[in-house]
Amino acid sequence: METLRKVLKKKKGVKYLGKHDAPNRLKKLGIKKRYIDKHSKAAVLEKNAAASDALKKGEEESRTDADTRTLPVSDLTVEEPAAVTAAAKSVATEEPAEETAAAEAAVTEEPAEETSAAEAAVTKEPAEETVAAEAVATEELAEETSAAEAAVTEEPAEETVAAEPATTEQAAEVSRAPGTAGLRSGRVQKRRTGRILLILVIILAVLGVGGFALNRVVLNADTFQSGSSINGIDVSGLTQAKAVEKLTDEWNKKTLTITEKDSKIGTIRNFDLEYDINQQVKECLHPSFFRKLLRTVRPSKRSYSIAMTAKASSRSFDRQFRRLSFVKDNKYTTKTRNAYVDLTSSDFKIVKEVYGDNLDKSKLKKALLSAIARDKMKFSYTAADYYEKPTVLSDSETLKERQAYAEKYLTKKITVTGAGKKYTIKPAQLDKMISVSKSGEITVDEKAVKTFVKSIADRFTTVGMTRHLKLKGGKVTISGGNYGNTLNITKETTRLSRVLAEGKDATTEAVFSMTGYGSSSSVTDDIGDFYVEVSISKQHVWCVKDGKTVVSADVVTGNVKEGNGTPEGVFSLMYKQSPSTLEGRNNDGSSYKTPVRYWMPFYAGCGFHDAKWRDSFGGSIYLRNGSHGCVNMPPAKAAKLYSYVEAGMPVIVHP
Repeated sequence: METLRKVLKKKKGVKYLGKHDAPNRLKKLGIKKRYIDKHSKAAVLEKNAAASDALKKGEEESRTDADTRTLPVSDLTVEEPAAVTAAAKSVATEEPAEETAAAEAAVTEEPAEETSAAEAAVTKEPAEETVAAEAVATEELAEETSAAEAAVTEEPAEETVAAEPATTEQAAEVSRAPGTAGLRSGRVQKRRTGRILLILVIILAVLGVGGFALNRVVLNADTFQSGSSINGIDVSGLTQAKAVEKLTDEWNKKTLTITEKDSKIGTIRNFDLEYDINQQVKECLHPSFFRKLLRTVRPSKRSYSIAMTAKASSRSFDRQFRRLSFVKDNKYTTKTRNAYVDLTSSDFKIVKEVYGDNLDKSKLKKALLSAIARDKMKFSYTAADYYEKPTVLSDSETLKERQAYAEKYLTKKITVTGAGKKYTIKPAQLDKMISVSKSGEITVDEKAVKTFVKSIADRFTTVGMTRHLKLKGGKVTISGGNYGNTLNITKETTRLSRVLAEGKDATTEAVFSMTGYGSSSSVTDDIGDFYVEVSISKQHVWCVKDGKTVVSADVVTGNVKEGNGTPEGVFSLMYKQSPSTLEGRNNDGSSYKTPVRYWMPFYAGCGFHDAKWRDSFGGSIYLRNGSHGCVNMPPAKAAKLYSYVEAGMPVIVHP
């Protein structure tokens, strides 16, 4: 035991060795597994018998202590490995330190076969003796461990006294050793910790179930709690939809007062606005869980504020806004204008911006709606704050880039010609029809081209235009009819688009769907020098070809009295046919069919034809006994005219 005592003196913090940690602790103390092989079998048996008596006596005394619960010492050693039992036996022999050292050396060098033999010898002993020996060894170890701890803790190392051999009374005290008390205390502490954790789990479960129930029943309700208000308007017990409806109604009843320099200059009431507040009201009704909980236990937290932002203006609001005197009667001396590149100037100069004093009505309206949203029903108006301001300034890099663009791409000269007329596209017009990418690729906007073509169509179209003519019947001013040049909008749009895409100067001929008989680039009008002229007042017809009269005859035109007058204007001869039958209805509703030898229509059912049933022509016959609208001619004259006329030639009918 001397070796063990010395070892225990050197160890600090050595405590009671339980049945589960004895092997590991003995190894830490330096007690080797094969130490038992150095002792005789007889010595072990003798020591085991003495230890057994001491154990029984100690157990009887320990049972008298009702307040102390300790485990039987045998319980600490029954399941110990053979290595621990052997180590305990070696301690019980109390061999000197020299022998211990020798034993340790022997353990290191001896083969495994010797270890097995020693363990087998011990195993063959009666079970009672082995258990007793192990118990004594364990008790002595516990006693000596306690003594060593006390020596290390309370006295200096040089004054440590070796523990005395265990007596029967000391064996009994082993059951009450500090190590046993520590084991009991640890288990009690574990039980207490377990109870605390169980209680905490139960509390959390109760809170969770209660919180869930509170959230479902109270906090997740479809209506606002009692005492709830939004923007000062009571919404207690209302659903989201009803709350939105009430807020909208109450807010629209407010009055916005507009003042300037403390003087009232206008009011707007009965806004009739629709507000974008659904989401905000929903958030007030269903906030986060903790906010819900706070507002449930603290009613003072049930007051909400939201912005009453209008989705858009309303007719009522706009009408009242326009009627505000300072809006309706807004007078300014200078109108605001952005800087721009002057495309009408040859050098495309940049024209500076202008700061005017005209009212920016859109800006003012937004400001008024914003005041309503924030419940600022007294609006202070300062005119200068709402003057319209230019958005493009002359020093803008964008303008400089546009100026360079105009100089490069809008200087192309493209001219459209046709029917003796021409038109050169202006830079501003060209700018609307093309766009150029950074790589220089030109894109043509065909919709813009079509708009342009329509705008110049009147320059080339002569159908129905007013004409001032010098004819055989004198100077006349005539308009109407279906004769003339008609620009083909669709085909001209396609043709001009191709020209613009090339990005080059060009002169092109316009595309017409119909051209006047005399139209050419060499004449100034579309009549030319080949036409038929009819004078209603003179009841006479002239056919002119190459400037000379080839046919001249008196005629009878439509009956003015019956409302069948011959239409006036410039018409295109439709065709000529011989013979033909004229069909129509009389004024009394009866129908007629009249065969003729020569038929030359120029408008609807009106045309030139021979009238062999008439004895006289010219004069005032047309006033009382005129035709149904046609130009009646003597048969011989009709035949001559038929020989000259061609489809498409102009027929001029004037008063």
